[in-house]
Amino acid sequence: MPTTHFCVHGHFYQPPREDPFTGEIPNEYGAGSYSNWTERIFNECYQPNAQVGNFQKISFNIGATLLVWMEKHHPETLKSIIKQESLVFQRTGVSNAMVQPYFHLIMPLASERDRNTMIRWGIKDYEKRFGHEPKGLWLPETAVDKGTLQALADHGIQFTILAPWQAKNPQLDTTQPYRVQLDNNKEIIVFFYNAFLSGEISFNPSASENADTFVHDWLLPQSELLQRGHEQLIMVATDGELYGHHQLYREKFLSYLMDGAVEKTGIEHYFPALWLRDHTVTQTAEIMENTSWSCHHGIERWRNVCGDAPSATWKKPVRDFLNGLADAIDTLYEIHLRDLVHDPWKLRDAYIDVLLGTTSLDDLLASHAITTLDSTQQSFVTTLLEAQFDRLRMFSSDAWFFYDLDRIETLNTLKYAAHATGLVELATGINPAYGSIDILARAHSEVSSLTGDVAFLGYLKKFEMLRQKK
Repeated sequence: MPTTHFCVHGHFYQPPREDPFTGEIPNEYGAGSYSNWTERIFNECYQPNAQVGNFQKISFNIGATLLVWMEKHHPETLKSIIKQESLVFQRTGVSNAMVQPYFHLIMPLASERDRNTMIRWGIKDYEKRFGHEPKGLWLPETAVDKGTLQALADHGIQFTILAPWQAKNPQLDTTQPYRVQLDNNKEIIVFFYNAFLSGEISFNPSASENADTFVHDWLLPQSELLQRGHEQLIMVATDGELYGHHQLYREKFLSYLMDGAVEKTGIEHYFPALWLRDHTVTQTAEIMENTSWSCHHGIERWRNVCGDAPSATWKKPVRDFLNGLADAIDTLYEIHLRDLVHDPWKLRDAYIDVLLGTTSLDDLLASHAITTLDSTQQSFVTTLLEAQFDRLRMFSSDAWFFYDLDRIETLNTLKYAAHATGLVELATGINPAYGSIDILARAHSEVSSLTGDVAFLGYLKKFEMLRQKK
């Protein structure tokens, strides 16, 4: 019988929770004995999975916002994760770690320029931490369109992972990867995960109680059912926080699944880059544009009312307001910098080197300035770059994922928007939100009396008060 290979991919991510006014994460309701949710999930998931070595057993991606937090608060665990990936890379010559766009933007809803910046920032962050180029990129919420895939290919990304319903062919064999043809004679390879197994592990707790049982009752029957007379790769893709946070102690299930239960059957565990090292991908596929893995209404969950949140009428005005605000910030950014730097957008792309600490701010500005900048001009450019940072992170997908406006995720997004607005007004004297805040008045919470405009204006007032104290 042809060889069966098995892969578990874990998507590990936490949104930015830092208050832009302090740079620290405030105490968060519901985190139990921990000060915030990231700290709680770290203790339930990231630390335990690192301790049992799961990051050298599976395919994974970790969002940059989580890596930045871990580097500051739990550097030893981050070192362990990187060491585990390094062992895989040294042994196989390829990596089991995929990159992710720097912020968790829904890429089909982002502008082309923002897509490119997020990919470039994500790649730079990955290269600094893992010491080599990434070959695969995990798309936030696996949200995809052809323009997004084109952007990945243009940046040297070879593959991504999608849900099977994101392929145009509903009968597609998910045990094989596929080439997707793009413009300019480029292509990208797509691995489609096994929906049944991924769903069972994610949403049926009994499936992950015992690794041997999972292999015999779930994995082997799928292998036989899907057998086509050739080597097959059966891939499970899940939220990585399932293993310990969403379901307690499942890091132990995952560890034994990959170390013992699968190996006893003769099934080999693989990951996408290893498959591409050893196999030629010959089949082609087309994708369903504007689709994702967590919304069966395409990508509506992140911009409008849909069946996943049928009463969330606040989502559209928040999205519309932020889109307009971003356009206004970008216009002011470009107008005010075009006589100071060669290319304001190349400067924004390169700003990641300052964030990562690989380049000083002075060196960055010197390399992009048309002429030598004086201290006032340097401060001016820096303020507008800081505004761009907040203007990008205000589009993190978590703001639209849930049902109500009055949640930490959405309020954080409005904080970032207000902070970006305040910085731009501080630098230019112009409020980029002027005339558009009324849009937010249409965003109502069903849980409280809060409206989007009240929240945003409150955060903007806080910015002004803090500036007056300095």
